[in-house]
Amino acid sequence: MLGLGLILLATSCKKTDVQHENPVSTPAPSTVAKAEWTAISNWSSSQEEKFTSFSATIQDSSISNAVTANGLVLVFSKNGNTINALPFQEKGSTDAYWYYQVSKGTITLSSDNYSGAQPSSTTGYKYIVFSPQQLRDLEAKGYSKIELMQLSHDDLAAILAK
Repeated sequence: MLGLGLILLATSCKKTDVQHENPVSTPAPSTVAKAEWTAISNWSSSQEEKFTSFSATIQDSSISNAVTANGLVLVFSKNGNTINALPFQEKGSTDAYWYYQVSKGTITLSSDNYSGAQPSSTTGYKYIVFSPQQLRDLEAKGYSKIELMQLSHDDLAAILAK
């Protein structure tokens, strides 16, 4: 199971999976696009051999071709007081692997759930969209793309509030 999780982690968020068009050169907005915590109730599911795969799609026009090619989208889930950055593995009564894919205008949230339980309707999801210019600005301040991807939600919020 750990091997499957590592394989999914390595293949789930590749930017090469997205077919890119030539991005139109437009000025980047001055602020990073941030969504509020939102519960999702419209999960679709498919039964696999050893797990149930759940997915839901979020539409957002701020996710442009430029963002998918050279920007960054980070997704977080919040259940009670616990906030996790996707991808992550949930252990315990619900054994699930959470991940996401980004394409122009959409984020697809996915969960491979080994207990068969549907994702909780009380869990909130939040995402942050960085344009290529915003990433360059943050890099000039000493924050690389990899460092941003490794930050907790609270640490990232503190950097963006500066």
